[in-house]
Amino acid sequence: MYKVTYLCFLFLMLFSCEKNTTYNVNGRIIEIHEKDYKLLIDHEKIENFMEPMVMFFNIHKSINMQTFNINDYVNFDLVITKNSHYALNFKTINKKEEIIEDEFDFLNDSNDEYKELSVGDTLNTVSFSKINNKSYTISSPNKNLTIISYIFSRCPMPDMCPAIVSHNQFLAKSFKEQKNIEFILISFDYIHDTPKVLNKYYGNIEKEYNNIIFLSSTNHLNDLMQITKQSGLRFWGIEENNIGHTMRTIIIDENNIILKIYDGNDVLPGTIKEDIEKLTKLF
Repeated sequence: MYKVTYLCFLFLMLFSCEKNTTYNVNGRIIEIHEKDYKLLIDHEKIENFMEPMVMFFNIHKSINMQTFNINDYVNFDLVITKNSHYALNFKTINKKEEIIEDEFDFLNDSNDEYKELSVGDTLNTVSFSKINNKSYTISSPNKNLTIISYIFSRCPMPDMCPAIVSHNQFLAKSFKEQKNIEFILISFDYIHDTPKVLNKYYGNIEKEYNNIIFLSSTNHLNDLMQITKQSGLRFWGIEENNIGHTMRTIIIDENNIILKIYDGNDVLPGTIKEDIEKLTKLF
């Protein structure tokens, strides 16, 4: 009896406890968000995990954020948990005295005619490709509410693009009986994320939820420029295969008027769900 109990306990210990994975990372600091404990870092390839990319890292609360400077080249440990990540054990390898100007991509052009919009403004009508290669226009007079988020399929961080997909699944399930609400996820990786690629990654999700749509921006570059600029999403490094991006979700009505804007990946899906419930009462 005791032997069986011990074996069961050992089994549970071995298989119920998940071990965090740690990677060593080198990269250059681009932005410092001291209050949020976040750094935007242009990092080198992380062996066995991630290609070079520019992205926000959650910094462990034990770290003094005032020790960092823009353009510092740092080495640190990246800890991947089940649902998130954090960085710690920072070492400054090289302090750069000059600010290096990076032209991440065309979206940073100050002469861009498409400016970031606010709540109450009207989003341009744009078109993309669905996973079945059919064209889809984001202008839905038959939908009272459209929730738009941005992702790319190769994003490996559990609390970034994968979390956005998961949040949309939760919301789609919550509102599956309401045919006038749809959830759109647009990939801004206009080179890699073709309709075929998106179908491979997300086709089963579309089959399970008839109110979720994944859209490819391949061959729709001008439309992508418009909607990301107007939504306030920043991304860069697509052509250099050194992708970085911010997080942004918006809600529009049937006239493409922006009703809600959510910045960052710290917004809980429950908060968005409550906002959608409030908005549906207006229609």
